[in-house]
Amino acid sequence: MRKSRVFLAFLLAFLAINGVSYASDTIPLSCAKKTTYVIRISNVIKGCEKTEYSLGAGAIPRSLIRPSAIDKQLMYRFKAAQAAAKKDGQVLYIASGFRILSRQKTLFAQAIRKYGSVAEASKWVAPPLVSHHPWGVAIDVNYPDEPVAAGWLEINGAKFGLCRVFENEWWHFEPVIAPGWKCPALVPDATFSVN
Repeated sequence: MRKSRVFLAFLLAFLAINGVSYASDTIPLSCAKKTTYVIRISNVIKGCEKTEYSLGAGAIPRSLIRPSAIDKQLMYRFKAAQAAAKKDGQVLYIASGFRILSRQKTLFAQAIRKYGSVAEASKWVAPPLVSHHPWGVAIDVNYPDEPVAAGWLEINGAKFGLCRVFENEWWHFEPVIAPGWKCPALVPDATFSVN
């Protein structure tokens, strides 16, 4: 909640400095019902009801403190997407989400052996200190067997604030936008900065 307030403060300050008047009651906030994950749109002033989870009013940044699990708000976003996908006959699951740093180091070392160099490996597995998985803000969806359902998330993910970010990884999604915003263009691979 504090991250959302800080983001909102910066956004409103930016708008004010640039001569843009934007009432905070018009900034949308997606709320997911705790029992069904059905989304309702509120605003940042009204907030979400006690029976709802906030999906946030912005991108979900890396924490200042290394976490021990997937970011809670990212999970809410994914569960809301999962519920909507189910209504469309698609099954979404997280194949890989939060990874401890040592696991990311192991995966990167394996990729170096597989691809023959750090440069090539980095295109497929981000180096441990670069990867967003150890920060709890990246998920691999339906990997390796179900690109069709992950395709559903690529098409519909912006509604939930989830975007596919790499051209070469159909399974990798991150919360780089606010729910309802437009996802940024894909970057070629993990060697490019996402946010």
